[in-house]
Amino acid sequence: MEPLDKIKISILLMFSLILVYGVAFSYFENLSLLNGIYYAITTITTVGFGDITPKTNAGKIITSIYVLLGVSIGLYTLGNFAEFFVSGYFQKTKKLRKMEKKINLLENHYIICGFGKSGKIITNKFTKENIDFVVVDNNKELLENELENNPKFKYIVGDATHDEILEKAKIKKAKGLISVVSTDSDNVYIVLSARRLNPKLYIIAKGDEKVALDKLRIAGADKVVSPHIIGGLRIAELAIKPGILDFVSTFMSIAKYEYDEDLEIRKIKIGDNSPINNKTLENSNIRNISGAIIIGIKKINDDKLITNPSKDAVLNEGDILYAFGNKSQIDNLEKLINGEN
Repeated sequence: MEPLDKIKISILLMFSLILVYGVAFSYFENLSLLNGIYYAITTITTVGFGDITPKTNAGKIITSIYVLLGVSIGLYTLGNFAEFFVSGYFQKTKKLRKMEKKINLLENHYIICGFGKSGKIITNKFTKENIDFVVVDNNKELLENELENNPKFKYIVGDATHDEILEKAKIKKAKGLISVVSTDSDNVYIVLSARRLNPKLYIIAKGDEKVALDKLRIAGADKVVSPHIIGGLRIAELAIKPGILDFVSTFMSIAKYEYDEDLEIRKIKIGDNSPINNKTLENSNIRNISGAIIIGIKKINDDKLITNPSKDAVLNEGDILYAFGNKSQIDNLEKLINGEN
């Protein structure tokens, strides 16, 4: 049983004993209920003003029993309070000292700045992959709660825009830094500080606004991610092209959006009048004519996807080809398959 539960039980017992004894004492001593409870409280707290004393034998007997029980319950309650505060404090201090020692020994680790929604997902993934990391955030209570649930969790309470906090996180010995704090300006500032403190550090940063993406790269980020752009593009792809490999296509769109790389993956079904029907992949001359690369074939008579198909793979009516290339190449392939060339 947890110390807090013991405290609740002991307090309930104490009040119950006071109430029962107060009623019984007022009855046997012919007092009002208020005076009975008053005497019960002054007795169990050892105040004992002496203005009320038991006169009857019954009153003396129940008072003797009450004192013995009251002392026992009182000691039990105090012991529970001591266990709750003292042991809890030392246990917490012990955990923090152990965590600080682990941080001091860190090398080739990641520093995660910000423990919001993105930070939590990153730390969960790193924990599963047994990757060393330390989190920097201002929310002490949030970090302490996470430490209770995850013994491998390591954190530093502070502002990641300050050099001394990053140095506490052993930035000069770190492998990488991930900045996912709430504002773009703070992410830019953190990237600037991190790059200056460790020029060789691999830095990934989050940017909400498109204008912040360029600033983060200029500040020194190796990679920049925009959750809003990724989410928006994925939703748009699902709406516009529900038949394609939507998840991979989303990242192709991100490559176009952020880096002007015109790439995509599309799936194309071979029709009954297709000129490549019943030809091998090599004889179809797909690569030479369109420039697209076939990365997968889903056979009409088999639900399995053949990845990286060989040049001898036969293309049949109803098969689905998964092609990779730029938009122009994929469009040319589609025209070839449909016999439009």
